[in-house]
Amino acid sequence: MEKATTKDMIKFAVLSIIGVFLYFIPVDGSRVPVVIMVSWIKGALGDHLKYLVLLALVILMGTIIGAKFLKNPTCIRLHEGDTNTKLIHYALAFFVVLAVWFQLPPAAIFSNEQIGGQILGLAGTVMLTVSVCGWFIVFILKSGIVEFVGGILECLMRPLLKLPGAAAVNCLSSYVVSAAVGVYMTDQYYENKTYTQREAVAAATCFSTISVGYIGVLCSIGGIENMYGTLLALTFGLVFVMTVILVRIPPISRVPNVYIDGSSPADQSEKTDDGGSRFQNALNAAAIKSRQFTAKAFLDSLFSALKFSQRIIAYMIPIVIVTLTIVHLTPLFTWLGKPIAPILGLLGLPDAGKIAPAVLLGFIEVSLPVISVSSGVALQSVFFVVELSIMQIIFMTEAGNAMLGAKIPLKFTDLLLHFVVRTVIAVPIIALISHLLF
Repeated sequence: MEKATTKDMIKFAVLSIIGVFLYFIPVDGSRVPVVIMVSWIKGALGDHLKYLVLLALVILMGTIIGAKFLKNPTCIRLHEGDTNTKLIHYALAFFVVLAVWFQLPPAAIFSNEQIGGQILGLAGTVMLTVSVCGWFIVFILKSGIVEFVGGILECLMRPLLKLPGAAAVNCLSSYVVSAAVGVYMTDQYYENKTYTQREAVAAATCFSTISVGYIGVLCSIGGIENMYGTLLALTFGLVFVMTVILVRIPPISRVPNVYIDGSSPADQSEKTDDGGSRFQNALNAAAIKSRQFTAKAFLDSLFSALKFSQRIIAYMIPIVIVTLTIVHLTPLFTWLGKPIAPILGLLGLPDAGKIAPAVLLGFIEVSLPVISVSSGVALQSVFFVVELSIMQIIFMTEAGNAMLGAKIPLKFTDLLLHFVVRTVIAVPIIALISHLLF
């Protein structure tokens, strides 16, 4: 095994400290520095944030035209791997934004504050968060911290979660920043062959939780602010409990365990080292990895984050418009919730009929469930709805669309299946916990 130099060790230490500080050290209440940066930029831009969304989609349409009609080599490279279905989806996003921008018919959709009125602000926030946080993730991915933590925790993560030790960093990135940033990191792991296809799917669908800050928002909406600390601890524990279960059953267990290029991972039992301790080997691997952090890698990270955020909002906009239209202008979710009410009643949850639709609303947007039960519902059921919406992970206004926009092999139908499986497992667990707490 190649030995790291003193310079490598110093570089690893400095870059890792910066990365840990940016993503994992709260400096303003519960907010970490990258989140503060996003909030500051968002505040500075104000209503002008929507122009970034429009600009991103104009550029995307321009590169699509350049690739498909003008046959420009650069544009063709940018859309390499984009299917015609994806390109049509991107074009739809552009026309939806134009319709919202100019209040075009049907007015019931595009001028409705609960539907069209939300889309530009939501897309702008997601784009800004992924762009900024995704850019600085290079301090995590190229510093060596992933290799260090992975080497230390491999002996725990493999047998318990069937994931490499590096997944521990991946999980924390969502918890302290945002679901979309967690998906972005998972996608980068997958592209760099840190994860196999199965591991990438498992990490994306199990670890992409909302941030600790947004959990506070849900508590506030539901009027259970006093349970914020309890929800944080439960969420962190349940993420691992659910993952232990889910990686061992379909659909995750049926995903091919191969890397992005189709190659198979080496048998873990065949890996050898130079005889040093686990700590020494992890430190050496981390220091050598830090050599990959260069000025070019830093700039490439910015381009990659901007491209990923652009694809996310292009995926997000048409889907969110359709789903919010269904939620606010049709009784579909009320009908779908009716068969769920008796099950919740059997589990002893109060106001089962009122909270039943909330069980499915989490697939659309993580705050919709608690908004739907924010008044006239017992606190035990509010707690149940909040924790369930967090543990369902996949919500289409952010995490779900980030997964669809990534290279991770997940289709919309796959996400729906993962959501259903997670919900079926989580409902009785969280119901039991709610009885223990209330």
